[in-house]
Amino acid sequence: MTRANAQAQLSATGNHGVSADTLALASHMNDCERSHGPFFHLRCGVDSVRALASGRIVTTGAVFVAAGLCLLLALA
Repeated sequence: MTRANAQAQLSATGNHGVSADTLALASHMNDCERSHGPFFHLRCGVDSVRALASGRIVTTGAVFVAAGLCLLLALA
């Protein structure tokens, strides 16, 4: 979206408290989000979990082992 389009949208919507730059940024962010597909938020979440777990690989492994043992004990 060009600055002129953002300015036209600003005056058309009556959002006088929001600058044209903010509207242009919001439009750009929406376009980027749509271009990444429907599973963009899921991929972001998976990437966040992966980054968190990779930094704490030993702790993550211990948590999985403990959860597995609890599950085995609960089923027994």
